[in-house]
Amino acid sequence: MPNGVLRAQNLKMLFEKAKQYEKTSFKGLYNFISFIDKLKLSSGDMAPAKLIGENEDVVRIMSIHKSKGLEFPVVFLSGTAKRFNMQDINKNDILLHGDLGFGPKYVNYEEGESYTTLAREAVKIQSKKEVISEEMRVLYVALTRAKEKLIITGIEKDYTKEIAKKENILASYAGTDGKTNINKNIIQKALSYLDWIELVYLKRNAELNEILEVNTYKAKEFLKDKSDEEKKEDRNIEEKLKNVKEKDISKIKEKLEWKYEYKELKHVLTKTSVTGIKNMKLDLEEKEFEDYNVPEFLKESKELTGAEKGSLMHLMLQELDEKIDYDKDKIIKLAEDLEKHKIINEKQREAIDIDKVFEFTKSNIWKELKTAKEIEREKPFYINIGVKEIYEEDTDENVLVQGIIDLYYITDKGEVVLVDYKTDRVKEEKELVVKYKEQLEIYKKALERALDKKVGRVYIYSSYLGKEILIENGGKGV
Repeated sequence: MPNGVLRAQNLKMLFEKAKQYEKTSFKGLYNFISFIDKLKLSSGDMAPAKLIGENEDVVRIMSIHKSKGLEFPVVFLSGTAKRFNMQDINKNDILLHGDLGFGPKYVNYEEGESYTTLAREAVKIQSKKEVISEEMRVLYVALTRAKEKLIITGIEKDYTKEIAKKENILASYAGTDGKTNINKNIIQKALSYLDWIELVYLKRNAELNEILEVNTYKAKEFLKDKSDEEKKEDRNIEEKLKNVKEKDISKIKEKLEWKYEYKELKHVLTKTSVTGIKNMKLDLEEKEFEDYNVPEFLKESKELTGAEKGSLMHLMLQELDEKIDYDKDKIIKLAEDLEKHKIINEKQREAIDIDKVFEFTKSNIWKELKTAKEIEREKPFYINIGVKEIYEEDTDENVLVQGIIDLYYITDKGEVVLVDYKTDRVKEEKELVVKYKEQLEIYKKALERALDKKVGRVYIYSSYLGKEILIENGGKGV
């Protein structure tokens, strides 16, 4: 699988976040997703997992400063011919130094001329020394990172000319600093790391020959034009085709004229959601416009949408604790706790219909929850369903369907009951049954396969109508 190791590490990191979430008082997938969203927005603590450890067998590309304190078997020190940055020292009219102060140019406005000053030259000389000293420290770091082999690269326009120039400079200072030392004036005039490296090599090549190997390459050796060879190869293609055997031609023809065996299934998704199937089954005029996907800046009103209010109702129903005997004040307190823990904001809390939530606690479903042996909320599932059960295609292929069951519970008598919350604004119960019968049938199949047990009853709880709707035959109709 592409990036398989990274994906595995990210899953482990998500698992750790889930463990943190479970230590809180809130449960359920909706709240967990909200928890993750809050982390992403507030702390930014959602970067991808680190895939590479310090001792991994990989190639690392980093700056010299970043490599400080690290060691590697083989190190490439590249771009050593790049010149030291002296622009601030050479171009600025006013130079600043922590100890020497200001070093300005003298400007004659009447004549329209400017001249350097002793102060500026003093600051310039001192600043240049400090830049050179810092570059030396950086080069030392670079040269001491390798355990086994150090490979240094640099590009010069004319290597022979540069070497001859440096040999003349060293000869002119010969005897001034001993046989092995390089005069400080030469060092100060260097413009790059490569200048220093070449000076050391020329000064002490007799000692370095045993551990140092110098190779020079010309640009044209790396930029060979192979176009003539390629053109010659192209001219031979026709000759090669003439010698192709008949059986080979038939194989080529077979590949060129190949047709996909399952072309009629190209519109069938290999993986989909229960909602996706429901939308596919409905006519276009029956589909709801999901305005919660509209960008914020395009929304004319800042009021919560119907879909957002429906999500809030789902959240409240999921957070109800069957061990508590609720009144309206306790439900208001629950909503305030959600705001306090930043699961919802103030506007969302104010939009919650407390009466509708309280109405659910008077339902038969709620009464059974209080005595249920087992309760599961927001249970995710995956199920393979035959294509012919969803699409009008005669095939034995399957589709992987995913979804989340709002609620199921096992009564004290051992009966499995499936409940799906709906917040649609409808006139009568039948509208909900017709609209969601396919969805409920898939939920029922998934739950029966997971529990290896038949589902006894299937309900839609309509918060808008304030009633539970028993679906006869597990989703086949009322």
